[in-house]
Amino acid sequence: MPSRRPNIFLILSDQQRLDTVGAYGLPPGICRTPHIDGLARRGVRFDQAFTPTAICSPARASLFTGRYPHRHGVTGNGCCIREGTTNFAEYLAGAGYRLGYAGKWHVDHERGPTDFGFSGKDFLGYGFPGSGALPGLVFNEPPLNRPNPYEAWLRDRGFRPKVSQGFFGTNPGCQTQEMFALHDGPVESSIEWFVADEANRLMEEMSGSEEPFFLWANFWGPHSPSLVPEPWFSMYDPAAVPEHPSYRETFADKPHVQRHIEKMWGLGDLGWKGFQEIAARYFGHCSLIDDMVGRMIATLERLGQLDNTVIIYASDHGDSMGAHKLIEKGEFMYDEIYRIPLVAAHPSCERPGTVCQEMVYLHDLTSTLTDLAGMGEPEEFDGRSLLRAALGRDLSWSREEVYCVFDRHFTVANQRMVRTRSHQLTFNSCDLAELYDLEKDPWQLTNVYEQAEYQGVRRDMLNRLRGYLHRLDDPVSRWFDRLHPPEDGRSRLGERQERQHK
Repeated sequence: MPSRRPNIFLILSDQQRLDTVGAYGLPPGICRTPHIDGLARRGVRFDQAFTPTAICSPARASLFTGRYPHRHGVTGNGCCIREGTTNFAEYLAGAGYRLGYAGKWHVDHERGPTDFGFSGKDFLGYGFPGSGALPGLVFNEPPLNRPNPYEAWLRDRGFRPKVSQGFFGTNPGCQTQEMFALHDGPVESSIEWFVADEANRLMEEMSGSEEPFFLWANFWGPHSPSLVPEPWFSMYDPAAVPEHPSYRETFADKPHVQRHIEKMWGLGDLGWKGFQEIAARYFGHCSLIDDMVGRMIATLERLGQLDNTVIIYASDHGDSMGAHKLIEKGEFMYDEIYRIPLVAAHPSCERPGTVCQEMVYLHDLTSTLTDLAGMGEPEEFDGRSLLRAALGRDLSWSREEVYCVFDRHFTVANQRMVRTRSHQLTFNSCDLAELYDLEKDPWQLTNVYEQAEYQGVRRDMLNRLRGYLHRLDDPVSRWFDRLHPPEDGRSRLGERQERQHK
């Protein structure tokens, strides 16, 4: 056992699907990630990990604050954390941890990591570092703060990369974001190398102190536009990417917004071959990130910090990548975007290579971080600590289901989902409800909500969902109760009025 509190190194990718991490052994099984797999062998792989919401800023803010979006205020991209909301940085700093941050932020639209006590460089707003810095790139969402730290980093090193071979869908109204493109320059000039370089620089700075450090490294990939240098750009053969089982989606008995999103990206005309082209570069991007994970681990080892550092790897959410004929994430609650990779390597893990089958959340990591720092589990957080699992032990608690939310992205959706191991119910506030039998239909193709034989399951799942809506004081509960009143006929408003008169 280390003689002092461990350092904590949290690595977060952006929009990475579960089957891109080799340790999970899932089809298509093409993408190679030996360094992340090595973390799983040294520690614990979580097989049932879910994001609380499948959109970047709200998910990241949930990880930062330990709360659901309606509680921290970031219900969509471009929002700010509600004033007075505590976060794990406050707890870690109070426990004597030095805080470092590298890469993508996108937690709060106006305040960057340095405003929350981290050492590092700010990328405010959406903050894509390649925008305005890489000639040939169409996607234009640069950092709101200037100068762009990545642009300055390129200039200081004499790099002049550009972007070529940009790939778009066929919709003329959606030609502002490449699905992928070639980063035409050495890997040392890539965004991924920059993130790893910044993380390594911060490790060097923070390793010379007696105080433990917390470092948060955030990659912008494999989120589109996937800007991938060679040899990773050509690492995987598009023709070898098998068709996803749910690509046969017909959108029958599905919310209409799914058809709109599919049409918006303009990929339907390209067929599965179009998704093969995108997926091959996306997989290459994942392998590139894995190589950068290897670089950072090597730095920890060189600095003599590896044996006293807990390393956690996760993603904020997944990517459809052709599942249900969709791309990216958005107004649809499918496993490909809600189940996430989550691996934790604790140097004191008692059973290396453990697989945890408990249902856990991304924002469980918030309580895990404070627990690692000796601060326990703050009551205001919505998650639970995973420290026992990270040590290779059984958790002292268990969940029968997870509760996930979505509010807006391209449209206002207001979706709420409860998912057990056998069924999933999705409440769409202005469209069809969805119910999936996950044992018979693991790819979530057939909506059985209206089928008579599922009446009992439907009632059970609606009651489970109602419980979360009320316990978390979710504002969607008011509309839900009007559409699905409790069986005893008492609304929550009636219950409140009754209590007030007692």
